[in-house]
Amino acid sequence: MEKRKSILLAASLAGLLAGPAAAVTIHFDYSYDGGFFSGSNLSRRTTLDAAGQYFSAVLQDSLAAIDSNGGNQFTAIFSRPDTGATGNLAAFDVAADTLTVFVGGRDLGGNALGLGGPGGYSVTGTQSFLNQAAYRGETGAQANPPSDFATWGGSISFDADAAWYFDSDPATTESFSGFDFYSVALHELGHVLGFGTANSWSRWLQGGKFTGLEAKLANAGQDVLLSADAAHWQSGQTSTVNGQGSYQAAMTPNIAAGTRKNFTDLDLAALSDIGWEVAAAEPARQVPLPEPAYWLLAAGLAAIGQRLLGRDRAELPG
Repeated sequence: MEKRKSILLAASLAGLLAGPAAAVTIHFDYSYDGGFFSGSNLSRRTTLDAAGQYFSAVLQDSLAAIDSNGGNQFTAIFSRPDTGATGNLAAFDVAADTLTVFVGGRDLGGNALGLGGPGGYSVTGTQSFLNQAAYRGETGAQANPPSDFATWGGSISFDADAAWYFDSDPATTESFSGFDFYSVALHELGHVLGFGTANSWSRWLQGGKFTGLEAKLANAGQDVLLSADAAHWQSGQTSTVNGQGSYQAAMTPNIAAGTRKNFTDLDLAALSDIGWEVAAAEPARQVPLPEPAYWLLAAGLAAIGQRLLGRDRAELPG
């Protein structure tokens, strides 16, 4: 019998098609993968890479490098994807225009298919290094309230016990069973990018709604209703893709087996409100919902804790 699980999900396909040169590279680190992406499971990385390539095609920001050297030292703090324990990596470096995301799998228990969000940090050194490491050249991230989001990356854990569907070529159209790994990966990357987790997201929250200007434009001029955790759109939220059609938004908190959810105009608009420079995406493929569709209840979001971790652990001079 198929195991039903809820999801903190993701989606879109457009970045696999021809588009502008990538400005932001998603670098996946498998050091703590728990065997989920290694050995006989090595081919799973192809689907994850496709999710990273989508965001590389649409994010056009220029991010400063983080180079630990001498008295300038940066420590990355993150939730280990294989155990959930807090990881600390001293003398951590991140290349310019790059986000490092630690990925792996473990039995998440309950109903979660994935847990993800941005990492925290500890930094010491000169004032210029502190600013570069904390804000990566995004001046809006220093504002109060912040109008931009700067991160070195973060981590994502996938449920090792789920009935996954790994698509070796997400640009193709086909029916499938199981839970779409590509969709979940994109959704969790959305949280790493600050959806539901960044302070520049929180500044737009008001009375259970998201009031970001770009999101409102993509939602017929209306504030967007949020789920109870204020980190997702309300279940059932729809939007267009490149101004066409009506599709389930990617950043709702649930998914059905046999379903793909693509990043819609609304999902991309929210990233713009967070502070990302978002390029236009190519049209995406949408796999129809099965009839009758069953929707799964949302699980808790570890990324919220990671957001607090990033701010609580940051050691910046006053």
